[in-house]
Amino acid sequence: MVKESRVELADESQRELIVGELDRNIIVEAAAGTGKTTCMVDRMVALLESGTCENVRTLAAVTFTRKAAAELRSRFRLRLEEAARDSSGAVEENLGRALAGVEQCFIGTIHSFCARLLRERPVEAGVDIDFREIEEAADGRLRSEAWAEYTSRLYTSDPGEILGEMERYGIQPGDLESAFMRFAEYPDVDEWPLGEVEEDLPGAGEALEEMKQYAAHMRALDARLPDDTGNDTLIDKYRRMPRVLSHYPPEELRRPARFMEVMSLFNQGAKLVQKEWTGNGAFTREEAKAELARWEEFRESVARPLADAWLEKRYELVLRVMFAAREVYDEARRERGVLNFQDLLMKAAGLLRENPNVREYFRGRFTHVLVDEFQDTDPIQAEMLLLLTAGEVKEKEWRNCTPRPGSLFVVGDPKQSIYRFRRADIVIFNEVKRIIREDGLEARLSVNFRSVGDIIDWVNRVFEPNGEDDEKAIVRFPSRGSEESPGYVPLEKGRAGGSAGDLSGVYSLVVPEEYSNKPTVITYEADRIARTIRDMVDSGVSVPRTGREVEAGKPPAADYDDFMILTRKLENLAEHSRCLRRYGIPHAVTGGSALNRVAELKLLHTCLSAVARPDDPVALVAALRSELFGVSDAALYDFKVAGGRFSLGATVPPGLEPEDADAIGEAFAALGRYSGWLDRLPPVAAIERVVEDSGLMALAAARPGGDVEAGSLAKALEVLRGAWEGAWTTGGVVECLGELVEMEESYDGISARPGERPAVRVMNLHKAKGLEAPVVFLADPYGESDHDVELHVDRSGGKVLGYMAIDRRSKGGWGSTPLARPAGWDALAQKEKRFTRAEGLRLRYVAATRAAAAMVITEKEKGNRYNPWKYFEPYIPESREMPDPGGQEPPPVSLSTISPEEARLAGEAISGRLEAMKVPTYDVRAAKEYALQTNLKGDTPVTLRKTTAETRGAAEDDGEHGALWGTVIHLLLQVAMENPGADLEEVARAALVENGLEVGLAGEAARTVSTVMESGIWERALGSRRWFAEVPFEVLLEEDVDLDVPTVLRGSIDIAFEEEDGWVLVDYKTDMVNGAGTDRLAEKYAPQLQLYAEAWEKCTGETVKETALYFVRPAELVEIPRSANPP
Repeated sequence: MVKESRVELADESQRELIVGELDRNIIVEAAAGTGKTTCMVDRMVALLESGTCENVRTLAAVTFTRKAAAELRSRFRLRLEEAARDSSGAVEENLGRALAGVEQCFIGTIHSFCARLLRERPVEAGVDIDFREIEEAADGRLRSEAWAEYTSRLYTSDPGEILGEMERYGIQPGDLESAFMRFAEYPDVDEWPLGEVEEDLPGAGEALEEMKQYAAHMRALDARLPDDTGNDTLIDKYRRMPRVLSHYPPEELRRPARFMEVMSLFNQGAKLVQKEWTGNGAFTREEAKAELARWEEFRESVARPLADAWLEKRYELVLRVMFAAREVYDEARRERGVLNFQDLLMKAAGLLRENPNVREYFRGRFTHVLVDEFQDTDPIQAEMLLLLTAGEVKEKEWRNCTPRPGSLFVVGDPKQSIYRFRRADIVIFNEVKRIIREDGLEARLSVNFRSVGDIIDWVNRVFEPNGEDDEKAIVRFPSRGSEESPGYVPLEKGRAGGSAGDLSGVYSLVVPEEYSNKPTVITYEADRIARTIRDMVDSGVSVPRTGREVEAGKPPAADYDDFMILTRKLENLAEHSRCLRRYGIPHAVTGGSALNRVAELKLLHTCLSAVARPDDPVALVAALRSELFGVSDAALYDFKVAGGRFSLGATVPPGLEPEDADAIGEAFAALGRYSGWLDRLPPVAAIERVVEDSGLMALAAARPGGDVEAGSLAKALEVLRGAWEGAWTTGGVVECLGELVEMEESYDGISARPGERPAVRVMNLHKAKGLEAPVVFLADPYGESDHDVELHVDRSGGKVLGYMAIDRRSKGGWGSTPLARPAGWDALAQKEKRFTRAEGLRLRYVAATRAAAAMVITEKEKGNRYNPWKYFEPYIPESREMPDPGGQEPPPVSLSTISPEEARLAGEAISGRLEAMKVPTYDVRAAKEYALQTNLKGDTPVTLRKTTAETRGAAEDDGEHGALWGTVIHLLLQVAMENPGADLEEVARAALVENGLEVGLAGEAARTVSTVMESGIWERALGSRRWFAEVPFEVLLEEDVDLDVPTVLRGSIDIAFEEEDGWVLVDYKTDMVNGAGTDRLAEKYAPQLQLYAEAWEKCTGETVKETALYFVRPAELVEIPRSANPP
């Protein structure tokens, strides 16, 4: 059995800091494959076993993705169990306590962490108590709805006369939709600077006269201009400009929008081909050059300055539109009680920044915070983390915060920061590093355990500094870090033990020259990769295995899960999926659009379109002649000639061929049935029945690669469910389906049988962060581009400044023209391009470090201009070209037959299971409701003992302000118990508004709670061994003659505290007490306390010695004896 060799590592001393310096804040720069997750787990266990972190509940680990969180959670638990088995004494006790409460340790994404903070303190955060988090796709739809609502309001009510201004500036509302979508993603930007914008266009009058004179000059030359222009573009402009200008009446050219429309045609480059000018002898070379010089002179001195000023004037108007539309978007989220990812971050940061008492509370709630993949943390995340761990709770500027010793541990690799388009900023990483290093430590990990030596040597050779950059790309890391790029840390070899294999190192996959255009290149390459993988698996090619893999019994022969295909962009993932499916290779695509391409999804949309528009003949005919119903064109013609109507409620006329009449009649009946379901059932439930009844799921499963087709169709139904949540009409659901079919929102496919077989992973590069595979294909020789900059955000100063370029998209979507720009945009765009170029280098580093054993890089024999992997070509010897494995046959398909009797029996079995599912097997009830209702049947009276602090006047039992008042008081009591320094009146105001009560009652509410805080029971609780407020519980009530099924009782205990001889449970009551005093109410509520005590003992296994009711008015404690019979 081969084991990993344990030798001292080159970065051993750095790794010892992670588990040894537990009272110091640490930032770890961990290069690719150096074991970041292992470092996180080791630090977490060390904090707990040493007792530095006393309670696992106060430990939090923040990850970049949900998948990473799941992996970390699993590895942490296993490591904790392993450490506990090997420990003794105090360490064993510490780890045992941690294991017992391991589920209370937070391990999740930054967004889920922020959601937890907000749910614990929603009132101070100013969010709905029951707010919902929405995913990016749902947020995008809400943003589109908000824009549609805003533009609708413009047309119906435009108090700011925005539409008039937009018309004067030549802007249509539709021109700005994509700009708004981008603008709304940056609510954290403090200011969008405008610069100095003059009221009128500078020199517009003079420019108009110059333009007319220049056009007259062009017109005078027209007769001399040659007819054949060849590649020359200046001749065409000289002919065209006078004609264009003549189409505008003089008064039109005095309108700024019209004037700039014409002037923009002069703000274009021109190409001079001298032979075209001199060919007919009408111009000399010098005259031709003079005309080009005049064009360029007019462009630079007149057209360009006016265009810049015009774009800046428009920018001010566009920003006003953006802010107004964003208010509608914000209002929509507030009305629906939803928070998007940015809301979660900003609300959490605001909660901590503006509420010192809340920050003090969370200091105790989360004593140690660990953060993974910190290089992709955005500024708001950094602010939230620094505020949370700050030693000074009143400091509001996060850059001035110093984390409490040992409270913050972050791991990241700045060389893998690749999410600038999602606000990740390497400048922020460097700023946080500066803050931590002031009183903490920096550790650097360089020993790579992932890759074989050949890969590591190759990566170092490619990326080590030597200054060979060009204008368009940074190809190597600098030796010293800069604002845009970190310095390079060479990888060192750490993979020991294991086995060798046939595949090792770096190879090229060359696309032959005859495949010259993009579609043929993509098809050839995807097919070649699929054949190569199939051949390697079939022929038993071996890959190097690590010592752990050998020890675990993993065979050396490659299997499908040893392969990963990475592309730079998303667009061609579907072609790889198609080719892998063709050769019977199991695979999973991440980041693609396989779901959107499922044929049955389009059929479903066609069918539902006919149902949703019953009088639309086009929609109905499309459904009838589709694969779903298969009515021929000839039958449809005969139907129409016979007098039939293409309407959902129509009947089949006589005179048709029996076979055609039956087919059309059955189709009409099915569509009518589907219409009835959609009328009676929630939309998605109805669609599920349509899918079942129509056989679409079976059809999908019967196609080649049917497990993915059927799984993707099922996933599409879940996408619909999550997107529309039953609150939309049939038309809305059909529209959503249409968006899926048209790929307005793209979704990965999914297998209906996930995990059954090892599978090739296919994804774009941004999805591959943190992943690895023995063999990695860097595929798709397209995707390298130099796009114009659209946005620049400057976070270097005290304020976050945003600048945005707004363009008008062409109808085809491929081109655009400038619409608005901020002042000084050219310089800002150049600065952003420097960051973009540096991120391109980091993307290539991520790609090059995913392979554990072998990397296969696609290159074209000729024409690699747009190949993102072209920078690797000089480092791959020709001898390392991957050979073409030759043709591969698709796997044989095994067919099975099902007899009618078998089908009938299967249908009966399914019906039986469905009927069985309708029979309830359990029930859920509120514990308080159950206890009080049970008591009404007649229980033994309860002997009560009272402790009265004061007596107040009588009123009705339900309280002066009703049940909602009780909700407010309970919330305040919880806040007061958990955070004694809280401003109760401020919290009360927010809680009263939330519950629809008068804000003027805040003082009364705060005084009421203050009275409770002066009570003896409150002092007992605070002085006890430990106490808990608002403790939720669930218990199963299995035996009750009045219950048909086992019942789960749910409740919440207001306060529980532990004393020497057991637990004390107290329930607050805000009922107003009448003249009879508290006796009647206490007898009424006694069964509730008795049930709570039973539940506490059942859940904890510990004894409840005392239960009591505390009546807030009057301030009276009534003990409920445990001797009374519980319900």
